[in-house]
Amino acid sequence: MKNNTMRLFDAIVDANHRAVAGEKGVGLHPDDFADELPVVALTCIDPRLNPLLPAILGLTEEKFIWLRNAGNIITGTASSTMRSLAMACAVKGGKEIAIIGHTDCRVRQTSVAELTERFRALGIDRSRLPDNLQEFFGLFASERQNVIRGVEFTRQSPLIGPKVPVHGFLADIQTGKLEWIVNGYQTLSAAVSEITGGIKQAVKGAEMLSALPEFKIGEMKFPEFKIGETVGAAVAAAGSAFDAAIGTVQTELAAASAAVLRFEKSTLFKIMGGDKKTYGPVSGNELEQWIADGRIDGTTLAQKVGFKDWKPLATFAQAPQPPQPPRIPVTPRPASPFRVQEGKKPFK
Repeated sequence: MKNNTMRLFDAIVDANHRAVAGEKGVGLHPDDFADELPVVALTCIDPRLNPLLPAILGLTEEKFIWLRNAGNIITGTASSTMRSLAMACAVKGGKEIAIIGHTDCRVRQTSVAELTERFRALGIDRSRLPDNLQEFFGLFASERQNVIRGVEFTRQSPLIGPKVPVHGFLADIQTGKLEWIVNGYQTLSAAVSEITGGIKQAVKGAEMLSALPEFKIGEMKFPEFKIGETVGAAVAAAGSAFDAAIGTVQTELAAASAAVLRFEKSTLFKIMGGDKKTYGPVSGNELEQWIADGRIDGTTLAQKVGFKDWKPLATFAQAPQPPQPPRIPVTPRPASPFRVQEGKKPFK
């Protein structure tokens, strides 16, 4: 019987972890989750995945729509890969999407210099390649961050329905164990929207604050009779209170931005200083340190290296990484506990 508290990937991950741990008799019954099938999965082209999928999910091939590219990379909300994901849902009836990265990914281990040399070996000169190879090919430094980035692009895409859960996984290439990085059933999109809304409000508030005319106490007009020292002190106190209020708002806006701004560590930016001079390029890691030091905040104008537009720094911030499930020790397993036997359902 289906556990009413479990959805499809709850059951898949549970069965996968128990099977990897060597437990006998674990099973998944796809027919219990007919309303959540088929699954659309994006994975890497690495041939080492061929014997693992869809077996490690406990699904049969007809319930598994498999899309692949080098590094399971998504470069934007309207990229060619996103169009394929959208078509898999709209035309093939996909109900849930899983972005599945894997350990020991060769794309992650390939540098721009190495990629350039490999193309040269194929007879393709550097002059024929795009200027920014890292941006064009989506090279990444972390398998997990690449999965999170892919999930975020997918969730934000106007081509993907708001009711389609988008999950992120990392598969161990040696054991087949799944690590659930982004749980599509949880309110990730609501949390990201709330944080994004907070950043926008901070930027809007800063713009409104900067539009205020300069407060000059000497330009205030008073009655032409003598007002006495008491009234004069009160006016001076009011001016001080106004200045203090402005300072508090500025401090709170900067703190609000700094509390949520995180950047891809390897991405480079240029910064427009208050003196209208350009500084950089600096890495995302250095930007976080500058924010912590109070040198810049979310309203500071920034330019991503390789692009022309200058935007508030907050617009380049990444969504925070959701909590990851606790890692479960891997126990050696039989050669293929996930195999679907001839004529039988997966995980009987």
